[in-house]
Amino acid sequence: MSSDQFPFSMATLLEQCGGSTAVGNAVLDEFLNQVPADTTEMEENMASGNLLQVSKAGHRLKGTAGVLGASELHKLCFAIELAGKENKSAEVAEVYPKLKAEAQRCVDAVPAAIQKLG
Repeated sequence: MSSDQFPFSMATLLEQCGGSTAVGNAVLDEFLNQVPADTTEMEENMASGNLLQVSKAGHRLKGTAGVLGASELHKLCFAIELAGKENKSAEVAEVYPKLKAEAQRCVDAVPAAIQKLG
């Protein structure tokens, strides 16, 4: 996978990590743990109607997406964060599948990114 094929920016990741590949690898490892936890939390809270908690999980994931330079994931996290804060369940339900798919696309790229960082 070449740099331009990643759903996130390796340059942004390294910049956010002060150029440290070790820190970059740690961020990528944490992202692998964070995505399932945050998406599960979103799903559970969507089912119970607790959109404020959906918003909070979206906000957390948005931060990591920003560190990774995952612009599409960042945009979707922001949309779900805002919709959750505004209690717009239809919008949350519309955005969530896109967010989950994009998060998975990023997760799928992590092993190649870790290999690239060395």
